[in-house]
Amino acid sequence: MLIRLEDIKDEGLELEFEEPRSSFPLLADLQADEVVFLEPVRVRLKIFRAGDMVEAQGEVSSSVRVACGRCLKEFHQPIHSAFELTYVEELPEIEDESADGDLELDAEDMGLILVEGEEIDFAGVIEEQVLMALPLRPLCDEGCKGLCPQCGTDLNVSRCGCPPSEFGGKFAVLKNFKIDKS
Repeated sequence: MLIRLEDIKDEGLELEFEEPRSSFPLLADLQADEVVFLEPVRVRLKIFRAGDMVEAQGEVSSSVRVACGRCLKEFHQPIHSAFELTYVEELPEIEDESADGDLELDAEDMGLILVEGEEIDFAGVIEEQVLMALPLRPLCDEGCKGLCPQCGTDLNVSRCGCPPSEFGGKFAVLKNFKIDKS
């Protein structure tokens, strides 16, 4: 996933490729029982020069099997993320017009990524985009009722005979709290 700067011609560069999960260290470290990649990570990149900058537009996609955060049923979830990045070989000069002269901007503040050397490695960017596209709390369905907290019955499939649970949060002790207005 290394692109040499000299390979980016005036007409740009378009790439499409697939990589297995194992090509990305952070994805490989995900617990196999939490996220199962059903297909390789598909990547589309358009890279072109804009003056002294290199612009990269890309998309990553794949499909994973995850467990629902409410009922624990496993389901397939497509993932997709689009991104745009700007790389520079050296940071532009910024004129400080403030009185104290304490302007401190780095490349990230300006939305620029500093290129070190003659190559751009897109592996970390692709990995980051896939991680951000993974659902934080996956739901098999927005209307999922989850599991009964007392007996564990899947409430999407059947009702259980458990009485409704009392409010048991950390403010439950305030349930009978009364304010004397005298």
